[in-house]
Amino acid sequence: MESVAVVAVPFPAQGHLNGMLHLSLLLASRGLPVHFAAPAQHVRQARARVHGWDPKALSSVEFHGFDVPEYASPPPDPAAASPFPSHLLPMCEAYVAGARAPVAALLAAASSRHRRVVVLYDRLSSFAAPEAARVPNAEAFCLQCAAASHDCAWTDAGRRLLRARGLGGAPPVEDCMDREFVEYVVGTQGDSRSPAFAGVVANTSRVVEGEFIDVAARDPEYRGKKLFAVIEKAMASDEGLAMQERAKELRESIRASVAEGGSSREDLDEFFAYITR
Repeated sequence: MESVAVVAVPFPAQGHLNGMLHLSLLLASRGLPVHFAAPAQHVRQARARVHGWDPKALSSVEFHGFDVPEYASPPPDPAAASPFPSHLLPMCEAYVAGARAPVAALLAAASSRHRRVVVLYDRLSSFAAPEAARVPNAEAFCLQCAAASHDCAWTDAGRRLLRARGLGGAPPVEDCMDREFVEYVVGTQGDSRSPAFAGVVANTSRVVEGEFIDVAARDPEYRGKKLFAVIEKAMASDEGLAMQERAKELRESIRASVAEGGSSREDLDEFFAYITR
């Protein structure tokens, strides 16, 4: 029986697919068998839009495309009260309805061949956590694709840290989403308290968001969980930062963080060691 396999369950939106695929490629580059499960059209999208990797690296990940139920696809409403693309909500609901069975089947197959199955699921795909809980040798980790400061906007009472860091002028999170999507998010997050929810992988860097990561780690939802801050490989590229002197200094700090011995590299090393223990 092989040792450890990873099953990645992204949320089917580009900013979520991309972060999950980068993390999947990082883990596959270390020799782990990685399975990436998403609706077939979103698998094609993720593969076509990935950046910062040799195209041959995609062959190191096994992609599993599945079908979802048909759903309404209305055009965006330019007169809507919220700028949030709520016309995509039927797709989100169809995805959750259609993904459970193929993800469960993939976990069962991986479980029979591996000592441990590590389930990496997007926070908006938290239905995967209770599916992992049904597999005796599975352990699930939630990938938080948004910035840690986004978490603080929900959990930091009075947005004290955001204001102290000059971000107090940002609109409240609830003003950026319509009510239906907030209800959808809350509904999916309810499953993340499953016993299989072992920890959080944050797509960020301690160099940039160290204080925000500390605040997020104190959230009751994360209490007793492992938290790893693993930034995308591509964030070290020249295109990743603004053309300002301060951003140039930040770029060097981020490059150092993803280099050997850097904070993000250390978190990735720690995460890899933890899931392969």
